[in-house]
Amino acid sequence: MSMKMADVMTACPYNIDASSSIEQSLRTMQTREIRHLPVVERGALLGILSERDIRLSMVVCGATGFCPTASDLCFKEPYVVRDDDEVAEIALEMSQKKIDCALVADKDGNFVGIFTTTDACRLLHLVLEEEKLKRE
Repeated sequence: MSMKMADVMTACPYNIDASSSIEQSLRTMQTREIRHLPVVERGALLGILSERDIRLSMVVCGATGFCPTASDLCFKEPYVVRDDDEVAEIALEMSQKKIDCALVADKDGNFVGIFTTTDACRLLHLVLEEEKLKRE
């Protein structure tokens, strides 16, 4: 079975500006019910911000008074894949390198989606359910 990233990714129309506060970033994630958020600066991808990193940063902010922006906190070298890449290859690489999410770009380099471990679990469930139905 051959699947492309475009078939299983979550469309990712949301991002946050690099100058956004961690509170703004967390509010956006909560409103959109997401855990990863691309960070852009002047329209260009700067990195990826995770809910886990924001929550940890908020503890540090409360204790020290240093409250970083999205730019300060984001991971500046996100894993980027193409929408026509094979899911099996990407999933293997993510598991081997312990990568939580992949940003998905089209052939022109435009970011069109995200593939997370949650998406991978949802896909695994669908594949296993389909196999179960075939056996019944």
